[in-house]
Amino acid sequence: MIKRRLLVLALGIVACPFAYAGGMGRLRFIVVDPKTGEPIPGLVTVQRNGSYAQLVTSMFHDGQTPVLDVESMGLLPLVANIDTAELVKIAAGTTLTLHQAQDQEHPIKEITIRVTATRTAARQVVHEAQSTVRDNADIKRFVNTTAGDTKSLTKGQKGVAEDSAGQQHIRGEHSEITYVVDNVPLPDTLSGRQGSVVVPSTIDSLEMLTGGFAPEFGGQVAAVLNITTLPGAKKPSNVFTLQSGSYNALNSDLTAIGPLGPKASYVFDFGQTSTNNAIEPQQPDNQDAHNAENSQSYFAKLKYNLSTVDNLTLTASNNPDALQIGNRTGLPSSFAAAGEGYGFLGLRNADGSEVGVNSSNAGLLGASPEKLASQQADGMDINQHEVSEFATLQYQRHVSDTDSLQFAITALHSGQTVTNNNPTVDATNLAVDNSIEYNPNATRNIHHLQGEGSYSATRGDHKFKAGFLVDAQSGHESYNIQAASQLALDELHAIAPNLCPAGKLTGAKDVNGNPVFLASSNVYPSLSVQRVGTYKAGYIQDTWKVSSRFSVNYGLRGDWYDQNQNLGQDSVGAFDLSPRANFSYKLTARDDLRWSYDHLFNTPPLAQGAIVGEPIQPETLDQYDASIEHRLGHGQTLSLGYYYKNIKNQVDVGLLIPGSEIGLYSGVNFQHGAVHGTEFSYNISPPSGVGWDAFVNATYSAAEPNGNDNTGAPAPDYNDHDQRETLGTGLAYSWKSGASMAATFDYGSGLASSVVPPSTDRTPRTQVDLHMTTGDHLFGGRGGLGLDVTNLFDSRTVINFDSGFSGTRFQLGRTILVSAFCKF
Repeated sequence: MIKRRLLVLALGIVACPFAYAGGMGRLRFIVVDPKTGEPIPGLVTVQRNGSYAQLVTSMFHDGQTPVLDVESMGLLPLVANIDTAELVKIAAGTTLTLHQAQDQEHPIKEITIRVTATRTAARQVVHEAQSTVRDNADIKRFVNTTAGDTKSLTKGQKGVAEDSAGQQHIRGEHSEITYVVDNVPLPDTLSGRQGSVVVPSTIDSLEMLTGGFAPEFGGQVAAVLNITTLPGAKKPSNVFTLQSGSYNALNSDLTAIGPLGPKASYVFDFGQTSTNNAIEPQQPDNQDAHNAENSQSYFAKLKYNLSTVDNLTLTASNNPDALQIGNRTGLPSSFAAAGEGYGFLGLRNADGSEVGVNSSNAGLLGASPEKLASQQADGMDINQHEVSEFATLQYQRHVSDTDSLQFAITALHSGQTVTNNNPTVDATNLAVDNSIEYNPNATRNIHHLQGEGSYSATRGDHKFKAGFLVDAQSGHESYNIQAASQLALDELHAIAPNLCPAGKLTGAKDVNGNPVFLASSNVYPSLSVQRVGTYKAGYIQDTWKVSSRFSVNYGLRGDWYDQNQNLGQDSVGAFDLSPRANFSYKLTARDDLRWSYDHLFNTPPLAQGAIVGEPIQPETLDQYDASIEHRLGHGQTLSLGYYYKNIKNQVDVGLLIPGSEIGLYSGVNFQHGAVHGTEFSYNISPPSGVGWDAFVNATYSAAEPNGNDNTGAPAPDYNDHDQRETLGTGLAYSWKSGASMAATFDYGSGLASSVVPPSTDRTPRTQVDLHMTTGDHLFGGRGGLGLDVTNLFDSRTVINFDSGFSGTRFQLGRTILVSAFCKF
C-alpha cells in the first residue's frame, strides 16, 4: 500500500492521495480556528462529481466530523470507522481541493473533491431552505458590532427593507422574526427597538432564513435568525473596544472567553452605547433635539460537560435602554404644502396656516391660522425606558453517533415605560392647537416561560426530527394619555374614548374631521390591560436524501394559540396544522434548484394588542418559494428566486395614535394580505479569509393588504413598509495581518409612507457606509484601531412622512466613529 500523505498549501489547495476503503476511501475532518489552531464548531461541505455532503462537527468531540465514505458520499459513525479514515485538518473560512492520486493498485482516473469549512452553528438548516449565512468574520468585516445595532445584521440582505425606529421588514412583513439562539427559539419581544435581546458582538454565526422553513420553525416566521453565539475556549481570551465620535457618541464592549476547569467554559460580554442622535429624527437638520440614548448589554454563557455525551448550558442576556423621544423643531419652507412640523401631527406651518384647509372646512375648529412654537421650544420632554432580557437552561445529549436530544427552559421579559415632564395642561380649558400632542405615561410588560425539546435521529438517507414547545405568556399594559390641545383630545376620543376624561360631544367637527369632544373633568382615567395566553406547538420532520442529486425536507407542524384579556373583547383561540415541503435538486455540479410550499402560523403581539376594536388574531399564510443557485467557482455564487405569500389576518404594528410622536406602538390586523417578490444575489467569499469579499442583493417586491382592519376601517392599498425596489451592496478587502476595509451601498426606492404631499411619488433614499480596522498586528498582536463612517455623504432624505405607523422620520446624518481595541 502506498504510504498516505497530505500536502496543504497556503492558499487552501491540497493535493493528497488517501487511503482506500470500500473501493473509494474514507475521510474525517477537524475544523480549527484559523488563528489559534484550536478545534472549533463548524460545518464541512464536500463536493464531488455533482454530489455533496455536509458534515457538522460533534457537540462532544471538539471540531471533529463524522466519517465520510467518499464512494457513496454517505456519513458513517465516527467511533466505528475512525481507524480507517484519513484525517484532514481544515481551518474555518478556507477551501481545500483534494486530488485522488493514481497508483499501481488503483489505476483509475483522477477524482477531485472540493472541501469548504465554515465556522458556524453546530446545527445547520436543511439544504432546502432559502437562507443567507454570515459568519463571525463576515459580520465583523462589514458591521460595527461595538455600536450594538441589531438591524445592521440584516441590513442590505436580500428581501430586507429598512425602516425607521429599528425596524427591518423582511419579505413584506412587519417584524415577525424568530431569534433562535444556540438551537433554542426565543419568545417574542416588544416592537420598536425589536431584537435588542440579541447582542451583536457575541454572534459567532448568523443564518437568516426567509423561505423553505422546516417544520421545526414557527411562532414568528417572516424570517428566522438562527444565531450561534461565541463558543468557549481552552485558553482565556479578552478583547476590549472603546469607540467615540459624532453626536457625543461613546461606545464600549468587553468580550471574555475561556475555560472553567477541564469540563466547563465561559463567554461574557459587557457593552455600553450612548449618543445624542439615537433615532431617525423628525427633521433633516437639528437632529439631536431631545434625541439622546444610553443602553447597556450584559451577556453570559456558561457551558458544563456533564460527561462525554451530555452537557448543560446556561445563557443569560440583559439589555436595558434609556431613550429620549425626539422633538420636532420645524421643517424648511419647502414642506409648506405638507406641513412644516408645527401643531397637532405637524400639520401646521411656521406662519400659522393649517395644511389641508379649503372652502369646505375653513370654518371648522382648528382651521384658522395660529402661530405656534415647536415641540422643542415648548419644552416637550418624553422619555422611554426599555429592557429585553432572557435566561435559558439547555440540556443536550449525544445518544449515539446518529441520535441526539435537547431540552431547554427559557424565561423572557420585555418591558417598556414611557413618562413625560411636559408642561401641564387643563383638560377643561385646552388650547385649540399645540405642537406638543400628548403627555403620556404608560407601561408595558410581557413575560414568557417556555419549555421546548427535540429528538434527532439519522437512519440511512433519512434525518428525522420531532419536537415540542409550550410557552406560557402574560402581559400587562397601563395607559394614561393626556391631550395637550383640543385637536389632540378629539383624535384621542375618536380612537380610544376609554382613555378620555368625562365630557360630551358638541355635534361639531374639527379640521381633521374628528367630532369635537369637550371635557368636563380634568381627570384622565388610567386604562389597565391584562392579557394571558398560551402558545403550544409540536412538529415532526424528515430530511430525505432521495439520491445524490435530490433531497427533500417535509413534515407537519401543529400550532395552538389562546389569549384572554380584561377589556371585554372576545377570547382568541386558534389551532392550525401546517404542512411543509421543501425540495432541492442538483441540476449540475454547480447548479442547485430549490422550491417549497410552507403553511405558516404567526402569533400576535402580546402586550401591544389592540385596545380598541377586535382582538388581534394569529396570522396564517401559504408561502411559495422557487430559486436557482449557480456557483461560478473561486468562492462566487449567483442566485435568483421568487416568492409569493397569501396571508390571512395579516399582523402589522403601528403607532397607538397614528402619526403622533409619543413612542407607543399597537398591533393591528388586516383581513388579507399578499406579498410577492423577486430576489437576486451575487456573493464573493475570500479564500482563507484573505482577499476580496463582496455581495450584491437586489429585490423587487410588493406588499398589499386587503379588506378591513380589526377596527372595521378599510385596509390601505399598500402596507406602510412596502418598498418596490431595494438594493444592498458591499465590497471589502482583507489582508493577512487582519486589517480590512469595507464599504456598503444601500438604495431603497421609497417606502409607501415616504410620500410628501402634494406629490404622489415615493421618496427614494441612498446611504454609503465605511468600516475599517487595522487588525491586531498594529500593536504586536495586542490591539489596533478602527474607523466607522455611517452615511458618508450625509444624505438626510425622508423615510416616513406623516405616517400612521411611523410618524415623520428623516435619515440620520453622517456619523464618524474612531475606535481602539486591545487583547489581553
